[in-house]
Amino acid sequence: MDYLWMAPPFKMKPFVKMNKKETQQHFDWYLQQIPLRIQVLYNLTNGIVKLDYSKESLIDIFKWYLSVIEVRTLTDEEIQKDLDELRQYPDFIYEDEKERLLQNPVDLEVNDYALAMDIAIYYAETIIKHNPQVQWTFLTKPKSYIYLNEPILHFEDENVEFNRNPRQLLNVIIQKIKKNKVDEQHLYNRFLADESLIIGENHFE
Repeated sequence: MDYLWMAPPFKMKPFVKMNKKETQQHFDWYLQQIPLRIQVLYNLTNGIVKLDYSKESLIDIFKWYLSVIEVRTLTDEEIQKDLDELRQYPDFIYEDEKERLLQNPVDLEVNDYALAMDIAIYYAETIIKHNPQVQWTFLTKPKSYIYLNEPILHFEDENVEFNRNPRQLLNVIIQKIKKNKVDEQHLYNRFLADESLIIGENHFE
């Protein structure tokens, strides 16, 4: 498929290395791109999926995504490259990841990952449409925060603190796709779980 990549007009750093000005620059650019990314998503589906921000549209967009992605077996060279990259981590992490990789040596195409990031944006905007108290933001402290300087969804009151990194959510889902552990309802069910967290009905991840 012809895919318009999302790429900033400035040099990107790892989020943890960004200063406040760079973080704000990226955040502003990212939010400005949201209408375009949703239009790109709509165009790619050829109008098959109605992106109306309804909860049910998450079923349709995820069903479509599952139908167009390719889960392929890694070559021996790709497996070795992944193993070499894992050697930067402590031995216990390396051994765990090595075992996981060798048990299921598959991956998605690069475009499939990029497309998932557009779906992440649509997911986030659907959350906001149904829960306007949730907003895009970024956190610059504490420095140990796992999503430091990244655009995330956030809501907080006296009873609830909700933080969701939609891109990371889709990355986690991709790992489940590789293991064939998702169905067409998966993203929709994740939405229901997040909405319960937002309104304070449940406290689970």
